[in-house]
Order: sequence, then C-alpha cells, then structure tokens
Amino acid sequence: DLERVVIGHAGDSTDLAYLEELVAGGSYLGMDRFGIETISSFEDRVSVVVAMCERGHAGKMVLGHDSYCFNDRFDAEVVRRRHPNYHLLHISRDVVPELRKRGVTGDQLHQMLVGNPRRIFR
Repeated sequence: DLERVVIGHAGDSTDLAYLEELVAGGSYLGMDRFGIETISSFEDRVSVVVAMCERGHAGKMVLGHDSYCFNDRFDAEVVRRRHPNYHLLHISRDVVPELRKRGVTGDQLHQMLVGNPRRIFR
C-alpha cells in the first residue's frame, strides 16, 4: 500500500506521464526542491504543479523546498549565492503566489500544503 508513501524530488521531473503513473500507483508526489534551480527551473517546477492540478492531482501532491536550517557540509554563503531562493520562506513568498497567478485554487493549495500532509501522517 503506497497511500503513505511520498516520492521525494518528483518535482525534478517534467514528464507528466511518468508523474501520473506514480500517482496511479497510489503514492504522493513530493514536489520539492523549490529554490534549487540547477536541477529544474522555478518555471518548470511551477508549470508541472499547475499541470498536475489541472489534471486533478492536487490530492496527491505535497509542496516543499528541502531547505534546511543548518548544514555544516556546505558553506552557507556559497549556498546563498548559488541558490538565493533556497530558504524557508520561498514557498509562501514566491511559489504560492505564482501558483495562484496561474490558476491553482485556494482549496488546491490548502490540500497540497495542509490536507495531504495531514492525511499522510495520520
């Protein structure tokens, strides 16, 4: 049963058919790594979330950025320079407004940010 499984970093892919296969299998999609533009651009990540919402899959996605509070493995200043949007406020300040602008509804956003995580952890 994949009902409590989140496929992390699914947001790196722009292959909608692949993402729909994962959803059909029962798992959630971790649409994460927002702020890391070297793997997939902000534009691509947002476009994929919008397309998946349009296809009725808001109930199977969770949004995230994978930003951490502290990590001594990487120099913090280098990370800030390379990934200026890789921080804890990126989802609320940048991603959510852009999704709204592109037609994602308040109910869909609430589902991806609150409802789906709640359901996964119950």
